Amino acid sequence: MTERENELEILLKHEKQKVSVLEQRLATYEQNGPAKLYYSLKRKMNELADLMNKKDLTTIDLEDPKDKTFDRLKVVWNDASSISIAVESLGRTAGISGDEQADINKKPFLDTIAIKRD
Repeated sequence: MTERENELEILLKHEKQKVSVLEQRLATYEQNGPAKLYYSLKRKMNELADLMNKKDLTTIDLEDPKDKTFDRLKVVWNDASSISIAVESLGRTAGISGDEQADINKKPFLDTIAIKRD
């Protein structure tokens, strides 16, 4: 194999990698973003619930000024309702069916009626 053929082979491999990365990015943009965000926020709500359930409030030393556990838990539960409302609203807007893969890969309505132009 000549040096030129070697260079072309390396260039071809590099270009194939670039195409692969761009195809992956394009696939991400073709997904239903609101549905993807809905399922992500749902998981985070479950994680927050697990986090709060781990800590028994009766075991927190409220007398210790250095213990910030209670303050941190307060931040979580203060934001919980706004997250819950956002998830519920997003679910309605995105038309969530409960099938995550189908919802995420479903084309938005406007994309289904758009005319392809060359």
